[in-house]
Amino acid sequence: MKKGILLALSIYFIGFGVAWLIYMIFGHPYIHAPGFHHLMILLTFIVGVIWTIGTILQFFLTERPKKLKGFIITNLFIITCFILYISYTLKDINKIDVTEKNEKNEISTEIKGDTIRIYHNSKVVYLKIKDSVLIENIEIN
Repeated sequence: MKKGILLALSIYFIGFGVAWLIYMIFGHPYIHAPGFHHLMILLTFIVGVIWTIGTILQFFLTERPKKLKGFIITNLFIITCFILYISYTLKDINKIDVTEKNEKNEISTEIKGDTIRIYHNSKVVYLKIKDSVLIENIEIN
């Protein structure tokens, strides 16, 4: 059983090591897309899943050595952790800020005689009386 666990862990250590080397060589020049190292990690997990499926079929269709049992348990644990991590990360990425979405963006101006008021969402952001500017909270994005 220990040999199967070590074999499964060596697959992932080699895959992650190669991904680390790729990151050290190429870096991550375009941050809005996955880098080569991300693709290597994905390839490592795809190979792990395919190898696990083949091992499960071999385990149930032929003999049942303890080496395969350790390999299957280790791979299923790693694959489950990976899927949980990805689903947790995607849940945070897809979260929509409701307050930001529902915030209206209105600007209105009021001129009375020598007084000028500019409102942003019913809040005075600019107040000018005659030649004096008393409030100026205008933010330019």
